[in-house]
Parts: sequence; C-alpha cells; structure tokens
Amino acid sequence: MSDKQPGDLADRTDTLLKLRKAPSQYVILIQLLATGRTMSPKELSIELHLTPKATERAVAKLLEKNLIQRSPFKDGGYTCDQKQIVIALILATSILYEDFEKRKPPATKQQPSSPVEVEVPHPQSTLLPSQ
Repeated sequence: MSDKQPGDLADRTDTLLKLRKAPSQYVILIQLLATGRTMSPKELSIELHLTPKATERAVAKLLEKNLIQRSPFKDGGYTCDQKQIVIALILATSILYEDFEKRKPPATKQQPSSPVEVEVPHPQSTLLPSQ
C-alpha cells in the first residue's frame, strides 16, 4: 500500500458511513456495486426511477467523493471499483464495532447468590382447627 492509500481509504470509509444521508447517491452506488456494470446516467435514471437531473447531481457528487469513476471503455458511463468499496466497508465495520465496544457499559461481576431460606407454611397449619 502506498502512503497515499491509507488516507484515501480512511476518507472513503468516512464518506461511506455518511452516504445514507444522500438517498440518490446511495442507491446509485448500490446499483453499480450490485450489477457490476458500467452504466450511463440515463440508464441509472431509468432503472432507479430517478429524475435525470437528480441522477446527474448524484453522479457528480459520487465522482467528487471518489466512490465512482468514469469508465474508460464506455463513453458517458460510470463504474465503481468494487474491491476498494468492499475494503472500505470492512474498515467502516471495524470502526463501528470498536466505537460500539467503547460505549458498551463494562460487565459487572455478579456475586454468587446465597441460598435464601424461605419458610413455607405447612398446608395443614392454615386450616382452622376442627371443632
């Protein structure tokens, strides 16, 4: 890994953790990941039922965030590097797990409970004396 890659990976991880706040960007990234295809904004717009303008804005933001790339093989097409996204997601998962572990209250040791003697009345002692 080059010196630049860990920083890029950390940035990508942080971006992925916040991506749910941008629904159009999120569904476009998931579509590109799930299909593994190179897709144009028009194809994304049609398949995801987004307006063309919303798709263009979301694609521009994803490019800016370095989550997708222009395809060298299809003019006007976009793709994502699935390996890099998976690595970033694994890192994000470990970060979330570490945060969860830090916030979890410490386990308390429970003292073994001593047996408590409970006096149970005998069933016949509750009966009225016979007359």
